[in-house]
Amino acid sequence: MDVFKLAFETTIVGLLAFLWLGAAIYLLFPDLLANVTYSKVIAFAKDNQSLLGVGGLTLAYCLGSAILPISSQLVNDEHWPFPEYKIRCQAVIAEQQSLERIGYTALPTHLKLQDLQSGKCSAYSEGASLDDVNKTERILTIFDQQERMILSQTSENTERLKQLRGRIVVLRGAVFSGCVLFLICLFAYMARVNGQSWHWKRTLWGILLAAFFAVYVLRNAYKDFKAKNIFDIPVLEGVLGAVIIFGGFLMIRGVKTCLFQRERSLLVVALFAALAGVGWGASEIIYDQEVLSSLAVPQNQAETPKR
Repeated sequence: MDVFKLAFETTIVGLLAFLWLGAAIYLLFPDLLANVTYSKVIAFAKDNQSLLGVGGLTLAYCLGSAILPISSQLVNDEHWPFPEYKIRCQAVIAEQQSLERIGYTALPTHLKLQDLQSGKCSAYSEGASLDDVNKTERILTIFDQQERMILSQTSENTERLKQLRGRIVVLRGAVFSGCVLFLICLFAYMARVNGQSWHWKRTLWGILLAAFFAVYVLRNAYKDFKAKNIFDIPVLEGVLGAVIIFGGFLMIRGVKTCLFQRERSLLVVALFAALAGVGWGASEIIYDQEVLSSLAVPQNQAETPKR
């Protein structure tokens, strides 16, 4: 059953990728879709329903399989506004504080909350102290061990945690697709329509946005190269770099139709991306709290007897 659930989650993430892939193809090759009539599409779909269904699901699964690890690395990037490791560290510390108020603990017997508390949850990056990095790694390692121990069991609580984990996987993909779609639509909104005069104010903002992202990507890529951490794959920088190239191409060539130059459409896409991000962050916090609560025991029971 877990295999089928994973395949379902992967397929959902792949289906979400159709949104920004379709928008990118439409903006790059508008004539390709203009030559296709709806009557031909409907007739072909009626005659080849099974073929289209199998092909669509296969393509969605392949896209989802490629996006899942990328989205996981993206939301855990140290340059992301709210990376996953920071959310997890703060959730672990806050939940342990709440448990200690009622006389419970979820930490191993040889650890106390003071051993893990630090002023800043940091990864390997410029300006991060070694003490903060060590405490962050310790929290993440302890949580990973506890999570594996709980998920290896069979109970109703374990099933609930697996459902939450599946939701997080899907929302990661939604965050990735939402952000890419929003940036594509934003650059298309700022680009000029072919045959019309230049909107210098709008185009200038697009050029400045592309330049800002370019500086941001180069700066972070240099930091990652200087840190030489093989676990810090520059996914965020790669995604932004690809979107910058795409956006710069649109700014120079322009777009054929004004379909993407409506403020309402841009706001809808921004709302979708924001909801996916908020839902992912809230699900991460709930999942971390559920894992710690499942292992909570009275503090006097967790203390080792003195000899």
